[in-house]
Amino acid sequence: MSAARGADGPGLLEVTAHRDLAHLSHLSHLSRADGLGTERWDALFGPRGFYSASPWLRHAQATAATAPYYFTAADGPEWVCALPAYPLEQDTPYVFCSPGTVVDTLYRQATGDDAPWAAGLMPALACGGRNPSHTKAGVAAGLGPRRQREAVEAVVEAAERQAWATGMESVSFLYVDEDDELLRGVLRDARYVALPGQTAYSLTVPQDGSFDSYLARFEQPRRVKIKRELRALAEAGVSYRTRPLTEELIDQVAPLEMALYARHGTTANPAAFRAVFDSIAANAADAARVTTAHRDGALIGFVLTFTHGGEMYARQAGFDYEAQGKLPVYFGLVYYELLRIALAEGMSHLHYSTGSDRVKLSRGCTPRRQYAYLKARRPEQAEHLARLARLAGPGHN
Repeated sequence: MSAARGADGPGLLEVTAHRDLAHLSHLSHLSRADGLGTERWDALFGPRGFYSASPWLRHAQATAATAPYYFTAADGPEWVCALPAYPLEQDTPYVFCSPGTVVDTLYRQATGDDAPWAAGLMPALACGGRNPSHTKAGVAAGLGPRRQREAVEAVVEAAERQAWATGMESVSFLYVDEDDELLRGVLRDARYVALPGQTAYSLTVPQDGSFDSYLARFEQPRRVKIKRELRALAEAGVSYRTRPLTEELIDQVAPLEMALYARHGTTANPAAFRAVFDSIAANAADAARVTTAHRDGALIGFVLTFTHGGEMYARQAGFDYEAQGKLPVYFGLVYYELLRIALAEGMSHLHYSTGSDRVKLSRGCTPRRQYAYLKARRPEQAEHLARLARLAGPGHN
């Protein structure tokens, strides 16, 4: 399905809504063996763009209850903008991308009360990558500012039209980075309600390839603490390995993630964990790796990462808490070892998504505020959102 949209100045933007990655022009079938043409889509997203790029999109489509949309805006033969979007039902398991759940959480934070009305925001069209960080619309860097604006407006308008035409109750962009002035300006002018959201964290990798340059960022007490942790891990014989994600490795790490959930009082579903990892192995293996920590030959921790566009994204982890004892395996694995890999491979950033604010700050991560943008179809829901924006306080638009 497609719709042409006129633009001031030369040329027209042709906006198309695809339902299957295999049907995206010049993206081939996006199989692991044949990535021909994926650069055309992926190049539009740039830094912090992995969760809107083709490796993750393959996984997200394979695990979607309803086929996603892939909106593209073309100026002649060239794509100039792209936006993935996911229809989500009331009972979606992807709660961090569900407007109903996210808005209920924000309302509770602002008022102390639940927001039963937030359920009326579902079903919803959740735009951007299906992940709680870095909601983006990809846009060609070579366009001038005015044409970039027109291109983003075109895909946002197309997503909204599609949502209303298919009975969605809301459209959302839930994790827009504070420095994404282009998308934020388009959404503001399109009368989306802006709510203060999460904070995402990234670690800038020293470009001189030196771990000492990382340590030099800290005041002396923190440097001493990090060196003490590294020494304790080395003296205990903790070692690390980085490998592709395989079925055998999934079997080994599954109990460690279940242990992490149990430690934090979260109900875990081993079958759901396995399904996610199986899908990642089948659909995003070209970007996925697992780094594991070992002591006395035993596996005591893991972290799943994705590498894309010269950046690394830490996705999920797990630990054998009994075997590691009081050793700082979490810091050694998730921060220091990943940084060593990033240094060796010349990456620019390590991305750690949201949550665990104090821990991430303590290890040198840079915070980036995010904003949740929503538009409701029904006036009563729009009024609730506007009230929540007022309660959340000024300065978030």
